[in-house]
Amino acid sequence: MKILRFTFVLCLLAAISYGQKEPQKKIKPKRTDNYIRMKGIRLGADITRPFQDLWTKGNRYGTEFSADMELWPNLFPVFETGFDVMKIKTSYIDYKSSGSYSRIGMDYNFLQAENKNDKNIFYVGLRYGFVLARQQVNSYTIDSYWTPTTGRFSNQNYFAHWGEFLVGIKGEIIHNFYMGWTIRGKIKLNNKDLGMPPTYFIPGYGKAEKGFNLDFTYSVYYNLPWDFRKSIDRKKDAVMDKKVGKIIKKPATGK
Repeated sequence: MKILRFTFVLCLLAAISYGQKEPQKKIKPKRTDNYIRMKGIRLGADITRPFQDLWTKGNRYGTEFSADMELWPNLFPVFETGFDVMKIKTSYIDYKSSGSYSRIGMDYNFLQAENKNDKNIFYVGLRYGFVLARQQVNSYTIDSYWTPTTGRFSNQNYFAHWGEFLVGIKGEIIHNFYMGWTIRGKIKLNNKDLGMPPTYFIPGYGKAEKGFNLDFTYSVYYNLPWDFRKSIDRKKDAVMDKKVGKIIKKPATGK
C-alpha cells in the first residue's frame, strides 16, 4: 500500500509540474544591427494604372513608375512619377485632362528581420505629390427651354499638389523580383482656380472637387543588385592607397 501511495503522489506531482510549464513560443528576434537588408535600388511599375476606368467614372488610364532603396535600416526614400489621362465624352460634353505628376516621400518597415536574406516588408508611408496638367473642353451642350446652348473652352494649364498617407506590403516572389500593393489616402493641399470651367480632374490625385480621395495600387518590382556602399568604400580605399603611395615615394630632403 505504501508503494502504491508513493507512486500516486509522484504521478500527481509530475502532473502539477507539467501543467505549470508554459508552452514555449517562437519569438522573432528584434532588429538591433545596422546592416542594410535590401542592397541596390528597387524599380517598380504600377500594373493597375492602365485599367483605372474599371472603377472610375470616365475613361481614365495612365502609367506610373517608382524607385526606392533602404538608405537606413527600415527607412526607404521613395520617388514615384507617372502620366495620367481622363476623358469624358457624352452627348453633353467632350472633356479631356492630362498631365505628368511626381511624388516624393518615405516608407517605414514594421516587419522584423530574421536574417539578412529576409527582404519582405510591411510599411506605412508619407508622400508629397504635385502635377503640371492641362484640361480642355472641346464641346459642351446645355439644354434650355428654347434652344440648346453649345460652345467650347480653350486649353487651360494648371498646377496642383497634395499629400498622401499609405499602407502596403512588398514581398519577394523570386530572387530580386517583388510584388506588392498599397492603399492610399490623398489630401488636396491646393489647386489653381481656373474659373470657367472649374478644374474637374487632377492627374495623379483624382476628382478635384473632393478634398480627400482613396486610391489602390498594385505593382511589380525588380531590385537592381548594386551595392553602392561597397563601391563607395572601394573608391575611398583607392584614394587612401594613392595618398599613402605618394607619401612613401616622396624623397627625403636633407640640409
